[in-house]
Amino acid sequence: VLEAAFPYRAGNETLADLSSSRLHPELFRALTEDGAHRRYRFSADLKPYEHQLEAWRILGDPTPQSVLVTSGTGSGKTECFLVPLLNDLAGEVDRSGRLSGVRAIALYPLNALIASQQERLREWTAPFGGRIRFGLYNGDMPEDSKSGTAPLEQVSDRRTLRSDPPPILVTNVTMLEYMTVRHQD
Repeated sequence: VLEAAFPYRAGNETLADLSSSRLHPELFRALTEDGAHRRYRFSADLKPYEHQLEAWRILGDPTPQSVLVTSGTGSGKTECFLVPLLNDLAGEVDRSGRLSGVRAIALYPLNALIASQQERLREWTAPFGGRIRFGLYNGDMPEDSKSGTAPLEQVSDRRTLRSDPPPILVTNVTMLEYMTVRHQD
């Protein structure tokens, strides 16, 4: 079997190059810091793909515009929107401290895709010590926390989601609709 697969074009700048200009220093550390069991850690000398750099440039502009990224599996589409989002939130943390209230909603069509973001979001928000949090809101989210040992960066129950919403909400269209029509939400 012969398959023609062209590599995605890497840009000219490394993450280290971007750390002083386009990436907040705490976000740069969150993306590149060594640690046990880190699956979503990048090398500081990684050169992001051109489409990622372009998305970061547009979304990092003082007057950002909408961006549509169409690219193949494994090309870093999630990073195209998540890195600028976390970068903005890191700047807001500098100005305001711990964030409460939804700033961004990421919609996924399937619960499996929602769950697939958990590890990445944990790794990239944990270094902020609970100042940047996220919630994965689907039908499986319990009303109350069962363990009391939820990580600082993740809202894991509906009661907390309502009383102290995280800045990043990952959900699906059905749950988003429920949130707009249910009295308690």
